[in-house]
Amino acid sequence: MLFFGASDFFSAVSYTATGLITLDAIKLAFVVGPVYACGVWFGASLFGKASETVFRAICYALIAAAVIFGLPVLDGVLR
Repeated sequence: MLFFGASDFFSAVSYTATGLITLDAIKLAFVVGPVYACGVWFGASLFGKASETVFRAICYALIAAAVIFGLPVLDGVLR
């Protein structure tokens, strides 16, 4: 706990010093944060209900989607 707390603190200080944390970033965090929290809560509530096969298939589908959307070929289409 101490390591992660210190790591978060020093990361926040260095991000602020280099200009990565801006007012726009904080506003976006307030909008996206609750949506992310709801997603984590929903996923945690379903975690024990899915079989290992279904869980593995969903994970592979998410990984495949991340790979496809991350392809440099699609930069012109997705941006």
